[in-house]
Amino acid sequence: MFRLSVVASLATTLVDHAEAGWQWQGRTLEDRQAADECVKSGDVFSFTSKISEFPSAKVTSAESHVSVATLIDIKYSSNFKVLTNSGAKEQYVLTQCGTSAPTDAEVNALKTLETNYARKHFTVPLQKAVATSTTMLGFVAALGLEDRMVAVSPYSVAPCWQKARESCSAALADEWSNQTLMASQYAAADGIFMDCPATGCSTSNGIAFNPAADPGNLHGAEYIKVMAAFFNKEAEANKIFDAKMTQYTALSSANTATSVAWISYEPATSWNPDARYVLSRSDYKLQMVRDAGYSNVDLQALKTALPNLVEDTAVAAGTKWVLKVGDYASQQEAAEAFLGALSSVGAVIDEIYAPTPKDYGISNFYANYHLSSGSIHAFMQKVLRIDGLMSADNNLDWYESRIANPEWALEGLRRALGGDSSLRHKYFRNIAKNEVPEVLFADMCAVEMPVCGKSYPAIIVRDGMAESSSTTAAITATAGVMASTTAPSVAESSSTTARITAPTGVTASTTAPSVAESSSATAPMGVTALALLAVALAFCL
Repeated sequence: MFRLSVVASLATTLVDHAEAGWQWQGRTLEDRQAADECVKSGDVFSFTSKISEFPSAKVTSAESHVSVATLIDIKYSSNFKVLTNSGAKEQYVLTQCGTSAPTDAEVNALKTLETNYARKHFTVPLQKAVATSTTMLGFVAALGLEDRMVAVSPYSVAPCWQKARESCSAALADEWSNQTLMASQYAAADGIFMDCPATGCSTSNGIAFNPAADPGNLHGAEYIKVMAAFFNKEAEANKIFDAKMTQYTALSSANTATSVAWISYEPATSWNPDARYVLSRSDYKLQMVRDAGYSNVDLQALKTALPNLVEDTAVAAGTKWVLKVGDYASQQEAAEAFLGALSSVGAVIDEIYAPTPKDYGISNFYANYHLSSGSIHAFMQKVLRIDGLMSADNNLDWYESRIANPEWALEGLRRALGGDSSLRHKYFRNIAKNEVPEVLFADMCAVEMPVCGKSYPAIIVRDGMAESSSTTAAITATAGVMASTTAPSVAESSSTTARITAPTGVTASTTAPSVAESSSATAPMGVTALALLAVALAFCL
């Protein structure tokens, strides 16, 4: 009877772990320690400082035209780091798993808590997390952390996100559709990345993460380092961002003869009684055009040509200008005035909302702006849309991956405007050339995710230098030499000895890729062991 109960218990455990969806179970502390994600008892451990300033000096220099407040501060101690977000007035104490959380006195010695700030404690690396907006998912994917998400936005685009929400019961609920489910999903996560106001996040495990808070396309992309701190992936984030910045700054075409205007039409609605044509001048759009080597339409010249063009004061100052149809005898007359003033612009980016982007083509553009194929404007062969990359259910990647990958936007804009076929198709498509959206599908996902009941998250080997009886990581450096090591994101054998020796005058550092533990393992080690034990016991009955 005892054996039968043990077998039944093990079988239940296997079924529980195999459950797909947001309720997946992570590794125990003991399992994470065995895999070197967490510190073992008796090990010597110390974090190495990897983010010395934020924003970095090179970003501040590259975007010197941008005036930003220093919203993020991060400091490192032995087994914990303190990240302060002054925008949300929150301070996060990130303690390495397997070690004891610091006291308030120890934290204050590293970074004091400002008045009216909230202090929150997290154990890192986070094993289970939620990113509440699609924009945040772009950073998650850039860091290769898909397998640590509990649930994802129903508007997400990347193949793995589509797979998670469509096939694995991991669509993130919201307070309007199912507040109870949303609360349960939040509670299942170690941390929730949220766009929090100045009063702080609404949940105890909320983490303020708003890369759009800092103007500047590179400033926003550098937030990959902020997210990385919660997963001990700062060294990897530094390399990823350095590569992105290099690619971004290399993409300027210096072709300022081509001017660009971002335009749209907004019909009258109950909350917007005035139908109007719109010129968008959001900072990130203007910067994107300039950084790609083109020029933006001259606003002053446009205002002179269009006396009825007025600023929309309901949004950030200077970012939106409108021409009301009611100021003209008809919509056609308003359209003719609007596009007549833009006639010499070399390209337009049409942002009119289309519920089914693939069905929006040049004929729709003509109809919305009262044009025809015979219309004579400089931009008639360069009519771009931002729906060039989308999910199977019509969500745009522009709103997911662009902030984390600004170099992709520059590349896509250059390809669309310059016709350089060596550049990749990213975000933009030219409907004047009958280009259609590229559609991403769930079956394109190659990542094994716990939400789909396939595996545990890939191991993120602990940061710092540690020695134990099972694994020895020794760093030998002569006087005056900095030696640092970032262990690979894969579990090491108990017999592994990692040794890096730096000779005089050389900085030794190793960063290995974040890879899945074993391509041949279709079930987590713990589950496999339980299965074998259950079978063995069954035979003994």
